[in-house]
Amino acid sequence: MKAIHIFRRWWDRQNDRDAFKKGMAEFSKLCRAAVVHHVPDARRVRARAIWYGDQTRARILWVDGMGRKWQWHLFLPFSVSLKKPSERDIIIERSLQNLLNPPQVNDWHELAYRTAEQVAQRLLALIAVVWRANASEELAQQGIAWAKKHGIDTFLSPLEQRFVFHAQRPEQQDIVNFGWRAEAMIPLVWALGGMPALPPSHQRGDIWKIPLVQQARESPADLIAGARLRPDNVVGDEEIRLLNEHWHVVDAQLRGQAVRADLDAGVVMERRYALSWMIGYGESWDEVPLDT
Repeated sequence: MKAIHIFRRWWDRQNDRDAFKKGMAEFSKLCRAAVVHHVPDARRVRARAIWYGDQTRARILWVDGMGRKWQWHLFLPFSVSLKKPSERDIIIERSLQNLLNPPQVNDWHELAYRTAEQVAQRLLALIAVVWRANASEELAQQGIAWAKKHGIDTFLSPLEQRFVFHAQRPEQQDIVNFGWRAEAMIPLVWALGGMPALPPSHQRGDIWKIPLVQQARESPADLIAGARLRPDNVVGDEEIRLLNEHWHVVDAQLRGQAVRADLDAGVVMERRYALSWMIGYGESWDEVPLDT
């Protein structure tokens, strides 16, 4: 029976891969037609990496009338179209137009990195949130009292306010979801110099054993007053690294494959969320985009 079960799993994976390849092949034909329609001077329009090799590299190639070589990568728009099949033609159109007519440099929104004070305040807010998410209601109430005593409530986002100061014990799923914010604390601690490097992305951190977190609980005001951040370019490089790891996680999930052993999906997402917020994404903490 075990052998049959293993064979069935293998067979299911093969069927999933074949379905993905057939879908990509159909999608690539539509994309080639779009190039021919929208780029009249396109020559040698052809597809690559559709059936064989790494399909994340699937693309349409062509040469325009001026001899410039173009590459239109298909994996991302194809992945989006799988979620929204009724909008497939629109997705193809937008993807090609974004390639042909990229935004002007002046149209890009310049990111404003969060200040050391803002990062320190956010760390204090997350301490309160994760403390409230404790399995023990007695300990959770101690976290609420700590937040009130030190005025941490002023640093909480609207969603965090409702969770931390909920009149009754929050729903279990909310406790789990906000408990994961412990991993978002890790990059904040690192950026404030509280650890030499981020832990591996498959390893959850024990936040309550981190000296900087312990000091923050003892004297929140001192944390804010003495806050210093690593250079912007260093924080930005880490954000790019976590963005790439997040892409690998999403890619594996879309393709029905196991996530790489060196990546934990929850850890990667929470740490990327904090880093993206630090470099300026999102109007507020509750609105940080996680596009890959």
